[in-house]
Amino acid sequence: MKRIETKKIFRFLYIPCVIFLLVFVLNTNSLQFRKIYILADDKLISVVYDKDKLLRDILKEQNIVLNPDDIIYNDLDKPVNPDARIKIIRVKKVKSKASKQSSFRPVWRKEYASNLRKVELQKGIVKNTSYDITETYYDNKFHSAVYDSERTISKTFYRLLLLKHNNKIEKIYDLSKAKRIKMIATAYYPGDPLAWGDGTVTCLGDKMQRGIVAVDPKVIPLRTRLYISGYGYAYAGDTGSAIIGNRVDLGVNNPSEEEAWMHREVTVYILEKSKTW
Repeated sequence: MKRIETKKIFRFLYIPCVIFLLVFVLNTNSLQFRKIYILADDKLISVVYDKDKLLRDILKEQNIVLNPDDIIYNDLDKPVNPDARIKIIRVKKVKSKASKQSSFRPVWRKEYASNLRKVELQKGIVKNTSYDITETYYDNKFHSAVYDSERTISKTFYRLLLLKHNNKIEKIYDLSKAKRIKMIATAYYPGDPLAWGDGTVTCLGDKMQRGIVAVDPKVIPLRTRLYISGYGYAYAGDTGSAIIGNRVDLGVNNPSEEEAWMHREVTVYILEKSKTW
C-alpha cells in the first residue's frame, strides 16, 4: 500500500518538475541573448544584457563619456531592463554677442532755406542695445537661445537732411561721423570791394551768394559740401588770397551781416565732395 502511494506521488511531482526545469532553461537561454541598446553620437550600440550591471558601468565599458550638460533620462546608478533603449542627447552651448540699433528718433528739427538750398537740421536719439547670447544645440541641432546681460546706451546727435524742391529727402548726413575742423570765420558779400574780382562771381564761375564760402583748397577741397555751426549749409566754391589755413570766408547778404561774422570761431563739418551744391 505504501509503495503504491509513493509511486503515485512521484508521478504527480514529476511533470511539474520537468515543466519548471524546462522553463528555467528557456528563460536562462533567453536572457543570455537579450540586449540593451544605446543611441549616442548618431550611433546605435547594442550591449548584451546583464541584470546586475549598472548603467554607469555599461557606458564606461563602451567608452561613452557623459559631458556635464548632456541629457540622459535613465538612472546611471541602477541596472537596466532588458531590451531597454538608452538615448544620450549631446548638449552644446555656444556663447556670443549681438547688438541692435533703434531708428533715429528726432526730438528737435528746423528747416533752413537761406543758404543755396533747403535743408533740415535734426537733433535726435538712437539707442544701441547689446546682448550676451547663449545658444543651445541638441545633437548639433539648434534648440534654443537665451539673451542675457542686456545693455542699452542712448546716443544723441545732429544730422543734416538735404531736401529736394518737393521736400523729399535727397541725402542725410550724420554730423557725429563727419570730420570737423575749428576755423576762424570772416565774411564777404556780393559786390564786396575786398572780394575776388568784382565780388559777384566766384573763382568757379558761380554767382556769389549766401552759402558759398571761400576756403584754402589745401585744407578743404573746392566743391565740398559743408555744414558750419551757426551759419548753416555751405559749399566750398571760392578762394581768397587772405584765406589761408584754418580760415573760412562766409558768403553773406550785406555789410552788416559781414561785420557780425568777422573773426568768429566756428566748427566746420566736412560732408562730401560734390559737383553741385
